[in-house]
Amino acid sequence: MTGDAYAGLSSHYDMVMTSGYYDYDVYSAAILRLAGQRRDVLEVGVGTGLVCEKLLELSQGDVRITGIDTSASMLGQARRRLRDRVRLEQQDVLRLALNQVFDVVYSVGGVWAFTRTDDGIPMASFLRSDSENEQAFGNLRSCLRPGGILLVAVQRPHVDHSLRLPGGLAHRQEVHDAGDNLLTEDYWITDGPVTVAHQRSTFRILGLTESVRLLARCGFRSDGLDADGLFHCFTRV
Repeated sequence: MTGDAYAGLSSHYDMVMTSGYYDYDVYSAAILRLAGQRRDVLEVGVGTGLVCEKLLELSQGDVRITGIDTSASMLGQARRRLRDRVRLEQQDVLRLALNQVFDVVYSVGGVWAFTRTDDGIPMASFLRSDSENEQAFGNLRSCLRPGGILLVAVQRPHVDHSLRLPGGLAHRQEVHDAGDNLLTEDYWITDGPVTVAHQRSTFRILGLTESVRLLARCGFRSDGLDADGLFHCFTRV
């Protein structure tokens, strides 16, 4: 993962994400519940820091959070939001160098997410090959304590949709099957007929069984979905 894929959309990201795209309170409360007494936490794909902000609020600051992202524009917003309450690093999960071990690693649509579909709960990954996914999960295993947990959010399906935004703006998403187990999504921010921002993302889709086997090769045991179905939980073995 290289470059700043979110440079065009970053200034509108919070507006989209907080207009019904995610429920950050629910995801953050679930992370804290699943973490239990674990306190050293790493977010993969921290974005503008929306999940971190909620974790700090709900835990009353009783967690030590590190967030990584490849996007300089997103991290700039995260730094303004979180100040010095969170350690933020511009890093690629394929070349992770944090010199720290953690109790919990989570991804809420950062690099990976499981999605609910009529055919099951496949995993969508920004990394397009098995070797890249194995390298990334291997890097995460190396910075997790034995018995530490990896939490990958379960999200709604990737489908076409549109969303009204404040200030008369609108968000539109279009999803296309790109073949070879790839899914392409285009995102637009529009102001009437004018396109304000556009971004394209491509995901590798892995079936649930395939995902669990891949993570097992990387040293993670699948513990299945949490009680609320918000995260697929894995333990570092």
